[in-house]
Amino acid sequence: MDGDWLPDDPDPSAGPRAAADLPPELRAFIRPDDASPAILELYGPSSADTYALAVRLARLARDEPGSRARFQLCWVPVGAADVVLLRLLERLLADRPSKAVYDMLLAEPGGLTGALIRECHLAPTEGPFLVVLDGEADLGLLRVAARLVEGTRCRVLTMSGVRRSAAEVAAVGYEVPGGGGTAVPEPHRTPSSAALDRNLLAAALDGSADLQEGADAYADLLVRLLRSGDPDGATLLDRLEPQLLGRQGLFRLLRLKQSLWQHTGGWEPLRTVAAVAVREIGRPLPAADALAAIGSPRATLHKAVAERCAGLLREATATLDGIPDEAPPNGWVLHTRAALQCDMGVLRGAEKLLRSAVEAHQVRGDTRGEAWAVHHYGRLRLARGDLEEAQKRLEAARHMFIGLGDRQGRAWTETELGRVQLLYDSHPEALHGLGKALALHLSNGDTRGKGWTYLHLTLAHEGSGDPEQAVRMVRRAELVLREVPDHLGVAWAQHYRALLAFADHATPPATVGWLHYAADRFSRAGCLHGLAWNTLELADLWRREEWSPAATAGGLYLDAQRRFEDIEGLWGLRWARALRASLTEPADRTERVPLTARHLITEPGAEFTGGPPFPGTRSRVRLVLLDDDTATTSTASRIALHITPGLDHPWSTPTADLPWLTARATPLTAADVEPAHAVTLKPSPRDPDGAEFLFTPRRAGRHRLLFTIEHSATATVLQQVETYIDVIDGEGGTPDAALSPEALRRA
Repeated sequence: MDGDWLPDDPDPSAGPRAAADLPPELRAFIRPDDASPAILELYGPSSADTYALAVRLARLARDEPGSRARFQLCWVPVGAADVVLLRLLERLLADRPSKAVYDMLLAEPGGLTGALIRECHLAPTEGPFLVVLDGEADLGLLRVAARLVEGTRCRVLTMSGVRRSAAEVAAVGYEVPGGGGTAVPEPHRTPSSAALDRNLLAAALDGSADLQEGADAYADLLVRLLRSGDPDGATLLDRLEPQLLGRQGLFRLLRLKQSLWQHTGGWEPLRTVAAVAVREIGRPLPAADALAAIGSPRATLHKAVAERCAGLLREATATLDGIPDEAPPNGWVLHTRAALQCDMGVLRGAEKLLRSAVEAHQVRGDTRGEAWAVHHYGRLRLARGDLEEAQKRLEAARHMFIGLGDRQGRAWTETELGRVQLLYDSHPEALHGLGKALALHLSNGDTRGKGWTYLHLTLAHEGSGDPEQAVRMVRRAELVLREVPDHLGVAWAQHYRALLAFADHATPPATVGWLHYAADRFSRAGCLHGLAWNTLELADLWRREEWSPAATAGGLYLDAQRRFEDIEGLWGLRWARALRASLTEPADRTERVPLTARHLITEPGAEFTGGPPFPGTRSRVRLVLLDDDTATTSTASRIALHITPGLDHPWSTPTADLPWLTARATPLTAADVEPAHAVTLKPSPRDPDGAEFLFTPRRAGRHRLLFTIEHSATATVLQQVETYIDVIDGEGGTPDAALSPEALRRA
């Protein structure tokens, strides 16, 4: 129901135009005070005249000038009492359903009337409501209406052909004179013919109908099909499912459930979709329990998805293993298994699964299943570092979801597209895209989607140079994902929080604690990829602590390497090797691993070109002051220069054809450097391949030198390094701080 919607006045020129023109009993009714009757029944021989007066009364109750306490309106077609209450509650809550309403999804339908009345009473309103029951209400509905308005200033207006006795229902009656009204078309009160139903069904099944636009009408058709046991009912339910999920589909699904129960005494066909709806709002564990009780192959599949949403990846895999094989294969089983592999970080065979899933969905004509398979294929290409293909696939999935009216699919795909921008290092675009995804998850009422989007926003803010906002995001993510609960999401939140400890003002013991907690969660979830990265960061944390023995960090680095090797995580393996090497070569100590590196599990032979360059692909300039640890005035000191290729640089291979380079030293302070010309060298850590300079300072203090490295054949400047040397007075003076050369800035 949209706002204070009212049907058009059938005859606006006839009848009373203001409250003062009404008979006293009607005038009293539209004034929300304690003296007015709670229920007014309009009755008379002409349904058209009764209907016209009801419209006029409702309009005056809402719009009467000078009224200090106007009614808010809810015009509701008659039906089963619970269905009417659901329509009213949907209007009262204004798209902000309470937890109690979500709890009704899995509740047995027989005892919901009292709960619905209670929720109507608890709903925040700006004033009293006038509920207009459009149609002839039965006595059961009128008795529920009396319970609804009892003790409140809200009122109910109902219509009938003849007056019901006061003993049957506590309502004031008003007889509407008949004979002068214009017939009013009332399509909602005319039973649909079988032919019309078949036409509607055919349009829904062949894809020509817009199920998103006509969702309520198709939900009514679904009730009629399920009541009659029509086998097409299950097919229509499958097509209509996206319109029954999330916040937008909540009340529609509840009305469908209560209508079916009212007519058949059961709701078995809807139990699985109700559990799926619970899962999609971020409550995977109650959903999994409900699906386990159903036990059908379809319910078992959705149970596996629910376990995945709870971050229980091993359990989800075991559940999938228990589903009997089908011929042709079930595309949903295939793409769910591939999605689990992406979550675990074990990608071998995932691409084959997803290609088979797409084919299986196309064979069955399942566009929605195909959209999800394409979505997960985009996730897989993202993990492989193929960002262009990932973006292409995800945009295709988004287009399919929009066409299907699948809001959940669209929200998750927008989230993944935001991750693509993260890996491109396009942080403003990532913030925009993830902000859009967050709005969609919030609109859907999806707690888990909100938590994961906060998690990715953490990386976007950190990459944008706003660590404080990143900390706020990761705290929100952890809080929300604990509420779900999603073990995998909480593990990543704890992991990122440990890496943002400097902005979180955390002590080293707290940081170690977060990493250990994340390790427990990764292990519980079955995420080998997360466990490997967590081990690597724990090793790096021990490496940075001066009091920590190198053997502790070295053992953890080796453990991380083995974990990455087990899952063929070459990107993480390269980082582990580079960081471990820095234990023995402190001058080669690399910077912190970018947070976005955890999104990558590159495959053999592939090179990731997005985001910041990998340190192992760089060459480093190493400067060493020979002879003594200090330099003195008027004394020549030798400086050795070596260029050391990174572990993954083409120059680091044993068979590499090393090019000739040149190095030139330029003093930026009062000093002499020899030779003044460029010196040739090769990119190798071996002494014969390096270069050597003589540095003679003419005064004490800090001196600066600029070294320029060029490719000899092309004269291309490859790197410039500025360093400083603190010089003491040769006659016995001491500097403030005598330091060995240190590279201050690299270009």
